[in-house]
Amino acid sequence: MRYDAADGIAVITLDAPERRNAMRVQMLVSVLRALDLADRDPQVRAVIVTGAGEAFSLGAALDGPETLSRALVEDIEGHTPTGYREPAGRISERLFAMQKPVIAALNGHAVGGGVTIAAAMDIRIASEKARFGFVFNRRGVVPEGASSWFLPRLVGIGRATDWILSGRVFDAAEAYAAGFLTQVVPADQVMAAARTYAEQFVRDTSPTSVALSKRLLAASWAQPHPRGAAAEESRAYASRVDSLDAREGVLSFLEHRQALFLPLDPVPAERF
Repeated sequence: MRYDAADGIAVITLDAPERRNAMRVQMLVSVLRALDLADRDPQVRAVIVTGAGEAFSLGAALDGPETLSRALVEDIEGHTPTGYREPAGRISERLFAMQKPVIAALNGHAVGGGVTIAAAMDIRIASEKARFGFVFNRRGVVPEGASSWFLPRLVGIGRATDWILSGRVFDAAEAYAAGFLTQVVPADQVMAAARTYAEQFVRDTSPTSVALSKRLLAASWAQPHPRGAAAEESRAYASRVDSLDAREGVLSFLEHRQALFLPLDPVPAERF
């Protein structure tokens, strides 16, 4: 795994191209630590996760019938007093809690754990040649990475049921049509497109407003009625109107210039 941060953007690269970025426990633990690092860095305003070589990730590194059971034993951090928590699920939970927007730059195929962690990211930009598969039922296991929670919210329960139960592999066109992907671009333009998208967060948006908006979106899924979402939004909105960021946002608009927002406030007035 590689971690680079410059110009307000952190890039996390799954770096095992010789095995098409198939995941071992240590890689997943390293990704967790990199996400923590990016979220704590006040200079980072957006995160890109991509893969080295031709694939994003083919999921678990399989080298024999005992691979998965051996990985479970080796995953010491996953064994908790309340039971086992598999590593892709821990990554998905961390992604859900991120205050910074996370963009999946899907440079190639994303299968198994590779596609489940992508499902937990905020934005997914993929190569037109990429293929995807929640293949767990074809390996005799079950979905992981909290994909049974994230996927229906992205594509609806009908399409999620199709993809998860069948375990079939599908192409970028189908993934885009279903709403799983934000953009589909030529293979050699994936990182450029991801950087262009990430630069919006560096240049145009308030980091604190983005963090609070992520929380509002997450909280809305638990609301049984629009009134609950409106109440949460009203509370957050009222907490922001007198902020320096709100003042700068209005002034920059009136003065026809780029806004200069403050770094992320680790404890804004409104939290969820």
